[in-house]
Amino acid sequence: MQDWISKIKMNNDSPLEVQGYENSFGFKRHKPRIMPRSHWHGHIEINYLFNCSADYLINGQKISVPQGRMILFWALIPHQMIATAGEGEMVNIYIPLQTFLSWKFSDEFIGTILQGEVLVADRLHAGDLSATLTWESDLATKNSTLVLQVIDEIRNRIRRMSLEPFTTFNLAAPAGRKSRQSLTGGLVHIQMILKYIADNYDKKITIGQVARETGLHPNYAMKLFHRVMKTSIKQYINKLRLQHAQALLIDTNHTVLNIALEAGFGSISRFYDIFQREYQTTPQQFRNEIVNS
Repeated sequence: MQDWISKIKMNNDSPLEVQGYENSFGFKRHKPRIMPRSHWHGHIEINYLFNCSADYLINGQKISVPQGRMILFWALIPHQMIATAGEGEMVNIYIPLQTFLSWKFSDEFIGTILQGEVLVADRLHAGDLSATLTWESDLATKNSTLVLQVIDEIRNRIRRMSLEPFTTFNLAAPAGRKSRQSLTGGLVHIQMILKYIADNYDKKITIGQVARETGLHPNYAMKLFHRVMKTSIKQYINKLRLQHAQALLIDTNHTVLNIALEAGFGSISRFYDIFQREYQTTPQQFRNEIVNS
């Protein structure tokens, strides 16, 4: 949780292949720079444009974002900054997709993002710049309680964005889609899989159920998911369950057994095994560390 990235590193042999990091949060403050080529990665990405503006190429379509805006998009869509103006700076925030889906925003809001739209807040808040400075300072401490607080505040900022006026560029409209098969041609199936998992991860889920929901053969569903998301369906479901369990360990006094069952793990032994393998600590030790700090 404390290993936040500051840069999405690309594979030089393929600009559309990231070198991991899909499960890490990220934060970066910098002067906007023109990118030599498009890239993609699995995060939900926030860009704050403080006293600067930018032109992007999103899946082959040009969009212009005025200064003093906050944008939100699924970075799995190929994107590239192609022009910038102004003397300000921008802040990039990377949110793992499974974390974003566990925050339970409205279906309409999530669906708009997963369909490939770029959401633009109609205005920044007076405290947005100072908030990002506070987040940057808190992350530098590597204090686990402060890091969790930063994550909570980012979640709440996105929640407020979802409730306030925002605009889009109609990138997901049928007229805006290319007739040729694009790099994101399988995303409609991925969106359906993600939606089904997000709604049902706390229950018993099989690959067959996921495949039936999308009308795909189970083998094809697994291969497509792994190709796009860089992880297996099973691993992705466990990530969502772990996110849910972490929140319950921090925010409730429920027993570890009840948390294991509520998050969708079939048994406490399975929960302990997966939790310890992922975080190198037990659920109870994790809870104690947060409480003590």
